[in-house]
Amino acid sequence: MENTGISWTTHTFNPWIGCTKVSTGCDNCYAEGFNKRMGQGNWGPGAERRVTSDINWRNPIKWNRQAEAAGTRTKVFCASMADIFDGEAPAETRERLWDLIRATPSLDWQLLTKRPTNIARFLPKDWGDGYPNVWLGVSAENREFALRRIPVLQSIPATIRFVSAEPLLGDLGELDLEAIDWLIIGGESGRGARPFDVAWADRLIEQSKLQEVKVFVKQLGRKPVFDGNELVILNNSGRRDGHSGEPELWPEELKPLAIRQFPVAA
Repeated sequence: MENTGISWTTHTFNPWIGCTKVSTGCDNCYAEGFNKRMGQGNWGPGAERRVTSDINWRNPIKWNRQAEAAGTRTKVFCASMADIFDGEAPAETRERLWDLIRATPSLDWQLLTKRPTNIARFLPKDWGDGYPNVWLGVSAENREFALRRIPVLQSIPATIRFVSAEPLLGDLGELDLEAIDWLIIGGESGRGARPFDVAWADRLIEQSKLQEVKVFVKQLGRKPVFDGNELVILNNSGRRDGHSGEPELWPEELKPLAIRQFPVAA
């Protein structure tokens, strides 16, 4: 994708399309819904993971060239329609992806997974202490999966490690964020969205400050809850905002949540 509506990245790139639900955070998967609406059957155990076109695969080369010319770094989220560490992904295509990542040193590749126990066996042989242009992340939608996934991520060498608490479905409680560089927080989007209590976000932000972790609050989602009351946030058209991702439209009491920091590699 040339650009993206995901506020914490610049581009999205999907080497293939397809996945299988693995936890409660997947219940309202937008990618699966989109795949079904397009009449494609790439979701579920045994379903084909469809490799994207060669035209799509040339985009990161172009983005890298543009970043080099501008003297900047560009962020690429990989992947919005798949999980790079999915055990059913085409192995040869994953190797092709590592080749592409090595060939684009001006891009910061953000690899987010719900399958951290697969990371080590699918990393390239020359991974070492981590590629300098790869950020490794895990999703943590509730305390159960935060406690399962974050320690695995902490054990894997990486230039940047991050946690995506989106959709945040409960209080994550006290967390050990040692070796975590970045925390993304967000409420769930769409008509089937589950509530997002901003108190959960407040506690995560406070812990992140104490442990010197950068924080990015992406959105409040469709059903933000404040002091026990569900709020309705309107978009610029006066309709209920299914994402609530524009801080300037948030009520004043929620403006302190408008924190959008990025990590910097050492």
